[in-house]
Amino acid sequence: MTGVTERIRGWLGWCPDAQYLRTSQPELSAPPLGNPTALPDGGSPGSGRIRRGTAIAAQSMKILGRNRRLLWFSFLIFLTFIVSMVADLSIRSVTGISASPVDLNSAAILWAALTFIVAFVVNFVFFYPAAALVICVAQIPAGNSIGMRQGLSLAWDHRRSLAGWTLIGALLWIPVGVFATGFYLITLFALPAMVLGNRDMAAAMRESVVIFRRMWVETYVSFAIILLVTIGFVLVTLFFLGRAGSAYGSLISGMIPGLISLVVSGLMAVGLVVMGIATVILYTDEKTGVPGNR
Repeated sequence: MTGVTERIRGWLGWCPDAQYLRTSQPELSAPPLGNPTALPDGGSPGSGRIRRGTAIAAQSMKILGRNRRLLWFSFLIFLTFIVSMVADLSIRSVTGISASPVDLNSAAILWAALTFIVAFVVNFVFFYPAAALVICVAQIPAGNSIGMRQGLSLAWDHRRSLAGWTLIGALLWIPVGVFATGFYLITLFALPAMVLGNRDMAAAMRESVVIFRRMWVETYVSFAIILLVTIGFVLVTLFFLGRAGSAYGSLISGMIPGLISLVVSGLMAVGLVVMGIATVILYTDEKTGVPGNR
């Protein structure tokens, strides 16, 4: 049993005492992105860090505007939203349970098993293209044009670490539900640490916690601004959909709910791509200590 356990731990990248051998892929270069104010100590109190987060959010949007091919990643993320919604409805239909059950019975056990499997698969399918996005964005300042296929290919080399990371999130999803996103927020920088720094899962998570402690203000500010801009686009789009529904009445009234779901999911997917770009900027700035000039 010990040999089996060691093989499983090694496959997931969760073996703190093992000498991790890397022979397949060198560390990817990640030149600094963006041009926010440099803070050599990783952050300064007060408005300086808020301004830096604001600048990172703005620069992330500019990078997406200049590199519109990155929008293909929003399409992949959009597909994961669809898969997640279908899977959630299927679990409710099979088990008859829509939330964490209180009583332990056969239906609750089935719900927990299906929820774990779906959470693991959906999270992996989500973070796999997100890892490819990180690789593609990190190569932009160096003038290396990496397409989505090549990014996905390079990200696949880190599938074991990604699988271990998403496995932990899936296990947390059963008892705490949506609050498991807090785990991914704290370990947010594990993703670039794995695919850019070529860290194993445990080392990447430790590095992410350290970076998050130093960059939490910039992270929250940049993500909040990106989220607000995304919500603004959603509201504007919903306004025009409402006007169209009023103008055409019964002709498209039945289509409005479906259109709303598609629009919200699509725009949120684009917003997540911008957050992915911001994550790369935050990570590379923290690692190099000197923001780049673009």
